[in-house]
Amino acid sequence: MIRFVLLIVLILLILFILNNRSKKIENNNTNLYKVLIIGTVFIGIIFLLATSGRILLPQLLQIIKMGLPLVTKLIGI
Repeated sequence: MIRFVLLIVLILLILFILNNRSKKIENNNTNLYKVLIIGTVFIGIIFLLATSGRILLPQLLQIIKMGLPLVTKLIGI
């Protein structure tokens, strides 16, 4: 788990460096790097929740499993 966090930090550091270099060159790729940084953080958090969420994730799946019959009745299938 610690290695994964260090990998995400390394990727974010590289993206920050590329973002700063693109600002100096005055390209329009700064928005691309911002989206990549936000996406990397978001995917990393979701991956951490999915792998270490032994309590959270199964409970969410149980709620979805219990709610599916209600949803199908409301839809009318």
